[in-house]
Amino acid sequence: MGRTVPTWRTRIEDELQNLEAFRRALPSTEKPLLDALRTGVRHRRTAGGMLPSHDVWKPMLLSMLVEMMVQNSKLEHRILELERAMVEQDDRLDS
Repeated sequence: MGRTVPTWRTRIEDELQNLEAFRRALPSTEKPLLDALRTGVRHRRTAGGMLPSHDVWKPMLLSMLVEMMVQNSKLEHRILELERAMVEQDDRLDS
């Protein structure tokens, strides 16, 4: 009997679990940040599985980068909203 090839999901989870020692060594303020990146990888497992790669780190890193870009985009959007609100408030005060 041949060995079964681990699923993409299993390979990703194994790699994410291997980061646990690294996580423990992080300051407590940085642990949630790593957790958010790991969650981002889990949310994008299907996309990562579409990359023809034997190395799970390439899709994992791409997923982490996308997660960071999503968070960055949300912050940019929030900043624009706050800036608009400030301009509107200034306009009302000037009237």
